[in-house]
Amino acid sequence: MISVKKQIVVETSQQRAFRTFTDGIDRWWPRSHHIGASPLERMIIEPRPGGRWYSICKDGSEVEVGKVAAWEPPGRVVLTWQITAQWTYDATFETAVDVRFIAEGPRRTRVELEHHLERYGAEAAAMKQQLEGDDAWSAMLTLFGAAAVAPKFLIIYEATPDGLALAGQHLPGHIARLELFHGRGTLLMAGPVMDPSGRAFGVFTSREAAEDFMREDPFLLHGVVARSTVVPWNEVLA
Repeated sequence: MISVKKQIVVETSQQRAFRTFTDGIDRWWPRSHHIGASPLERMIIEPRPGGRWYSICKDGSEVEVGKVAAWEPPGRVVLTWQITAQWTYDATFETAVDVRFIAEGPRRTRVELEHHLERYGAEAAAMKQQLEGDDAWSAMLTLFGAAAVAPKFLIIYEATPDGLALAGQHLPGHIARLELFHGRGTLLMAGPVMDPSGRAFGVFTSREAAEDFMREDPFLLHGVVARSTVVPWNEVLA
C-alpha cells in the first residue's frame, strides 16, 4: 500500500479538533492550495455523509475537491480526494483521506491523517513525493493545529433605549450583514440577551472578521448601538 501518513497533537478537545478540521476547514486551509482559475474565497466540507468537499472562488464559481465518504464525529472523517496527478478534478477518480481524532485527555487530541495513493497507479510514487513535501499535508496539519487552539472573538453590543427605538428601521440591513458573514463561515452565532439590558453578542472566528463586520453594520452606523467591544474568547468545554 502506498500512502502518506502524518499526525499532530493539539491541546484541545476531541470535539473541537473534529469541528475545526471539518466545519472549520476554511479557517486554516491556505489560499495558495487551490486548483480554480479564480482565487480561493472559501473552502467547504458539508458536514454529513455524502456531503461535498469544494471551494468557492472569488468570481463565484465552484471547484470540486471530493466528497465525505465517512462521517463519524468526533472520532473520524474520511474524505475522497478527486484530484488527479495533473492537479485537475476528475469525477471518475478518487483517493481517500482518512483522518482520525484520538482523545488523549479532556483537552489533548492526536490527529492522524492517512492519504491513500494506490489509485494513482504508475503515478503513485511521484504523488507520494509531492504530498510528503513540507508544503503539503505537513503544512496543512500545522495550520489546522494553530486554528484548533486559537481563540474566537466576541462582539459585545450595548444599546440605550433611544438606540433600541431605531432598531426596527435598520434591522433588515443588520440581518443581511449577519447572514453574509455567517455564509462566509466567519460568524458562528449571534443574538440579543433576552432581558431589557440592550446587549447582544456575536461569535466570530477572528478579530479581523469581527472588526470587518462592525465597519459597515447598520446598527453601528445609525446609532442603534451605543457601545461595542471585541474581546477574545476561548471554548473551554468545546
